[in-house]
Amino acid sequence: MMPTLMACEGDPGTGGTDRPPQLLFCRLYRPGRTGAINQASDLCFGRIGSREGLWLACDRNGGDTAGRIFLFKPTTLATVAHRGDLAADEEFHVASPVEGWQAFGASRPALGADRLEDLRRRVEAADPASPGSRLDLEALAVGRSPVPPHEWCLFAVSEEPHSLILQLQLEDRRHGTLSTPARLVDAFCYLEAHHERGADANDGLEGLAWAGRPGIFWWTEEGTRLHAPDAHPRLFFLEPRLGLGRLEDGRMAVDEPVSGRLTAAVRALRAGPMQTLNALTVAADGTLLVVDRNGGRIYRVDPATGTAGLWLDLYDMNGVDLRTLLADFPDRRRMPYVSIEGIAVDDTGAVWLVDDPAMPEAFRHSCLIRLYAGLPPATTLPSLRLPRPLDEGRPIR
Repeated sequence: MMPTLMACEGDPGTGGTDRPPQLLFCRLYRPGRTGAINQASDLCFGRIGSREGLWLACDRNGGDTAGRIFLFKPTTLATVAHRGDLAADEEFHVASPVEGWQAFGASRPALGADRLEDLRRRVEAADPASPGSRLDLEALAVGRSPVPPHEWCLFAVSEEPHSLILQLQLEDRRHGTLSTPARLVDAFCYLEAHHERGADANDGLEGLAWAGRPGIFWWTEEGTRLHAPDAHPRLFFLEPRLGLGRLEDGRMAVDEPVSGRLTAAVRALRAGPMQTLNALTVAADGTLLVVDRNGGRIYRVDPATGTAGLWLDLYDMNGVDLRTLLADFPDRRRMPYVSIEGIAVDDTGAVWLVDDPAMPEAFRHSCLIRLYAGLPPATTLPSLRLPRPLDEGRPIR
């Protein structure tokens, strides 16, 4: 069933109403409003130790916030104002493994020398004191480690040039520092076929959500081929993937039967020339909400039955078009779609989306969007609808 939504009073296409606003959006800032958060590429909601709230990652094009991670506490989210400003409570940067890169790589041969060197260079550049290329963080999830004692960690996807899942342990915040280290403790490859990668190697793993058991995650791959014969070969905007995988031995082992069914179900919903899967989250009933950025749609997928349907058309939310609402927010747009790249459900049942401005836009500043929609009450507990756990008899790639 499609959720019932309306825009805030005073927005284009809405009439007067005495009901509370059902959709609002705001600008995002670093802690203390020291600068804008740019190119926000994913969201998740969860708790790690004493830290809880909405986690946000930025991609490689975010300037000073490229490759950074931010936390917005529930008390901060409760103060959000329509068209207002929202500052994060804490900022994190990915820090080098404590054992050093040589030992880290030696114990993880699946990474290979090229991936390890590129990762080292980008992680060291993420240090506030170091210049250089940044991590291309495109997905974020709170989950439990694949190895005992299965600690709660933050998992981040670095997409370009190699799709890697980084397992991070958060250190204590140090007084007077601007950014807190998120220590790299493990890394896993997501292997893409060479012919399914665009020339920018930037259309790989884009979504990650914990599936409720240690080391097992839902994932999305943005696209695997060109959407038209004459399309630019930089990016593949067609035939995305949705699946389930287990982190082990330095790679993500893909459950091919489950992933094949879910991928087919979502591809059948394509309504236009392009379809990309750029984010996903798990609802309280175990279904998945999956974002098709280029199609401007959110799908609802039931992993237990392998079925999928349209949950929300972002360009026709009961007559409300997100492109119209955000035409001049946070700045004037010129792209034919709003580049939604993150989705999360918080503990109140609200759905949060984040805008990662497409590169042709003249601005990089991201905005956060909150929907009140017809979801079941949200929870941070594991999904109860997970298919049978991966076992050694299942095909992997």
